[in-house]
Amino acid sequence: MGQIPSSDESGLEPGERTWSQRAQDIAAVAWPSFLVGAMATMLFFAFIDPTVLQEATFPSWDLGRMTGYALGFFFFWGIAFASSALTLFLARSGTRRGPN
Repeated sequence: MGQIPSSDESGLEPGERTWSQRAQDIAAVAWPSFLVGAMATMLFFAFIDPTVLQEATFPSWDLGRMTGYALGFFFFWGIAFASSALTLFLARSGTRRGPN
């Protein structure tokens, strides 16, 4: 995702280092999924009150409105993270084809 830095670090400033492929993959999955989770949370809770949802689903639990927002955000972030990670996995595990 994006440009992959070369193994030649001669063009870097002193003290600067390149990201490993794993770090690039984590950033390429975590940041977009965070943004999607935030947007989904805003859209969902614009129409649904977390306290009403809690009373309808888990009435015995004592959860506040802010806890509902947090749980909703982490739920949406988790779903988006899983989707992005699966996309990265499928893109990386495909067969490589040479020029035709």
